[in-house]
Amino acid sequence: MAGDTTVSDPTRLRSFTSPEYRSVHDLIFPADIRDEDRIKAWYKTSSTIEEWLEVKLWRLSPLGVELLVEASTLVRLAEVLDLRLQLANGVSILQGIVVANDAMIKGKRLIALRLHQSTTKRTDSENRRRESRWICSSQFHPVAVAPNPIVYNDFLYFTIRDISAVGFRAYTSLRNKVLVPGMRLDLQTSFPMVGYVHFPVQIARTALSSENGKDYLEVGMQFESLSKSQRETIGQYLVQFSNAISYEELKGAGLRPLSLYKAVNFFFIKTKDDFLQALELRYLANAKAGKIPESYAIERMADSYDSKSRIIGANFKGKMVGTIRLGFPEGNERLELEKYVELPDWFPRKDEILECSRAATHPEYRKGDLWYSLIQQTTVSALQAKRRYAVLSTTPELVAMYKRIGFKEAGKTFVMPLYPDMTQHLLILDLPRAVSGGGVGLLAWTMVWKPVAEYVWSNHIFGSDAFLVSKMRLYKILSPLAKFFILLGSLRSRRA
Repeated sequence: MAGDTTVSDPTRLRSFTSPEYRSVHDLIFPADIRDEDRIKAWYKTSSTIEEWLEVKLWRLSPLGVELLVEASTLVRLAEVLDLRLQLANGVSILQGIVVANDAMIKGKRLIALRLHQSTTKRTDSENRRRESRWICSSQFHPVAVAPNPIVYNDFLYFTIRDISAVGFRAYTSLRNKVLVPGMRLDLQTSFPMVGYVHFPVQIARTALSSENGKDYLEVGMQFESLSKSQRETIGQYLVQFSNAISYEELKGAGLRPLSLYKAVNFFFIKTKDDFLQALELRYLANAKAGKIPESYAIERMADSYDSKSRIIGANFKGKMVGTIRLGFPEGNERLELEKYVELPDWFPRKDEILECSRAATHPEYRKGDLWYSLIQQTTVSALQAKRRYAVLSTTPELVAMYKRIGFKEAGKTFVMPLYPDMTQHLLILDLPRAVSGGGVGLLAWTMVWKPVAEYVWSNHIFGSDAFLVSKMRLYKILSPLAKFFILLGSLRSRRA
């Protein structure tokens, strides 16, 4: 290997732009380039200005090239050459520093170039892209495969280590000797537990890396283009299996996840610390919505009913992002709502009611499926406890949303001391009826009740009449069509 020196410590920092470092290919044994290979090379020196000179490419690796030039060609050590490589159907424009120029092969002079990255100053936007990079879980690394554009019937395999909005960093075997910056690859990528995505990428850089005593070729790749569905798939993987700490963080990078539900852990609050987090979230959600003044003390978000209720928490990577309080009254026990309003005579028995209150979602995690997920968790808890009806109060602007998913107005309005400037509407929901599709349109049932229906039905948690069973089965058949219209509506709202 012309110009190479022995590297005793493959993990030490190498100065690839220094002429004192004489290695061309480092740990990689380069590929011999034959005349029949679909690879051509041209170079320029400072003396040739804009004239590209075609040259014989002798050997190639991701880190360096060896060229055969005329014996009379004078190229100085440490001189920087521009290099153009035609690889299959793509062209790469590179720079290399001359580290060897004294060997002769078949009457030709062998010039060894070590490829290096440009030292031009990065722009602010490039720096931001480098900072917005998410580390993949070591237990759920995405993997990718691409046809080798140079070698027939050969495939390149990659393990993706981190991802940004513009590309990713991956590891591959040192046997892949013809990967160079500028090369285009068609990747088929598997994101664990999420799905498969096919997209074209371009290699931006290559380097050696070591992990657990093993050497790898590290490859930085940039997306050529990403569709909305591809961005959502990547975002869904990142929200579940990366160090991303915020849904808003991914959405701001254009990688909006399909669902937050799969990345959230739902649990019943048992510790004081969890309860304090729930109070803080109640305060934050209500203050941001303008329902309470910011001068309120967080302690006002608690009352005596907290000790009598079960409180659901939704945790996203150590941060509480959703909560709701569930009351299970017995016998003649009064609901919290009865402190403010008299219930209608036709209301069901107390032991059939689940009282929902103090619901809150974090402002940064709204406009996703977190709220519907809280409703689903609440419904399953109610049905498992043999509670047929859910009762709650809400403000006027939210009444229509609740009615779309099956709630009915009870004909009562009132004011609560916690929200003195806001009228509350009393609502009631027949849970088995809504889950079975009664009084709910196809789109709303698909978005909210379909997962609950599949769970409670398969676990025989409740029965239903023949008409509702038939309607639910029809809705299940039509749900793929409903999902299409939901997606279409989402696209229109984002464009607006």
